[in-house]
Amino acid sequence: MTPTGPMTRLVQRAAPAGQEPGARRPGGAGRSTPPCSQHAGNPHRTTGPGRALSIFVVIAVLAVVAVAAGTVVVSQQIAERGAVEEAERTAVRVAQHVVAPVLGEALAGVPDRWQELDRQVAQRLSEGAIDSVTVWTAPGEIVFSSEQTTDRLVAAPMRELRAAWAGTVVAQLDETPEGPSSRPAAAGEGPQLEVYVPLTIAGQQLAAEILVSHEGIERQAAVLKGEMIPLTVGSLLLLQVVQVPIAVWLVRRVRRHEVERTDLLARIYTASERERRSIASDVHDGPVQELAGVSYALSALRAGVPADRQGTVDRLVSSVREAVGSLRRLIVDLYPPDLSGPGLAPAVDDLADRLRAQGVEVTLTAEPLPDLAPDVAAAVYRSAKEALVNAEKHASATRVWVDLALVDRDGTPAVRLVVDDDGVGLGPADTSTSGHLGLRMVRDRATDLGGMARVGERPGGGASIEVVVPARSAPACLCPRTPDPKAWASGG
Repeated sequence: MTPTGPMTRLVQRAAPAGQEPGARRPGGAGRSTPPCSQHAGNPHRTTGPGRALSIFVVIAVLAVVAVAAGTVVVSQQIAERGAVEEAERTAVRVAQHVVAPVLGEALAGVPDRWQELDRQVAQRLSEGAIDSVTVWTAPGEIVFSSEQTTDRLVAAPMRELRAAWAGTVVAQLDETPEGPSSRPAAAGEGPQLEVYVPLTIAGQQLAAEILVSHEGIERQAAVLKGEMIPLTVGSLLLLQVVQVPIAVWLVRRVRRHEVERTDLLARIYTASERERRSIASDVHDGPVQELAGVSYALSALRAGVPADRQGTVDRLVSSVREAVGSLRRLIVDLYPPDLSGPGLAPAVDDLADRLRAQGVEVTLTAEPLPDLAPDVAAAVYRSAKEALVNAEKHASATRVWVDLALVDRDGTPAVRLVVDDDGVGLGPADTSTSGHLGLRMVRDRATDLGGMARVGERPGGGASIEVVVPARSAPACLCPRTPDPKAWASGG
């Protein structure tokens, strides 16, 4: 129905070149697709279970790589420190348990003890545990040296020797052994660990300088690192291997629950549609028909009523007709008319009847629209209804302009609805939609379909509500925001 008269103007714009208006189809919008639809443009779209599992696996792999790299670095440091400490302990054992007993006997004049000392020290050198042994007296003289010649011995490291003579074990890693040292490194030798061990033999304070090559320390560190890294990284990999099946099981369970919930929502929606259709049919076939009959009967009785009572009859007829109109609007709210492309503009125009009945001039400008997805058509229809209700209740407007057009939005066909009025306008709280459930639902509907909604001031005064939604929506899916059944049942 398209009302006409001095307060109504319905303008139909021609379709753009090359565009054919969509064929009219029976049935209202939103009757075959659940109200929860999303597509790639929806900013509220949730991460699907499959994608969540992929993210979990990627994060797990990155965590394993990061922890493995950190483990290699930390294990290297721990292994080197442990190898240095072990080399220091080895040097102390050699000095105290190998060199000191035999050297004491040799200094006491026991025959063949110097040869025995050379033999035992040579054995330790051949094992690779140490590189050389030098024993110093407190004045800084050499008592014993494993070196075959003394031309490689230079000035004694007095600082370290004094600490050893004082009873302290001193260990330091010399990165440049060719510098000041008791035994400069031969060509090609690397860093050395120098250990100075205090010895007391026959009441004389001595210090044993034992050199350990860094190559031996590195071998020991490699052994320790080879034990630590597989244990740490292997444990982490085992944890991930255990977690992945659990994550897959959880993803499958979530998917199953999503399917069940989507099916439940579809059943609820179908039952709601069926119940709304039944109620609309009962109201149409019951009270509306009966009240229409009462209206005709009162009109027929008017001629037989005294003239002074005819005004009362006229008021009764008017009241009955208003009641019929209210019931018809209720029927439309319960079960909207055909909202396919060609039927959307007349359906929106019918929503303006209440404003026109109050003397508000409503102008509808509409382009021929193609066949729209049911949820898209329903969203546009309900957004138009909310905008017109807002103009009726809050705007105090005398004129309302409704524009319905097909536009291009980022290369995708979209439907644009603009409702302007010349009323009192909107305040900051109104513009934000935070304080108005109806306007917030307009925004949420558009957002759920990948579109947008804007509420603002109209140039020249009044309010302006613009809604743009894609003409086609993706298949229905589970939304993060569950619709309120009462809101959908009331069309709001």
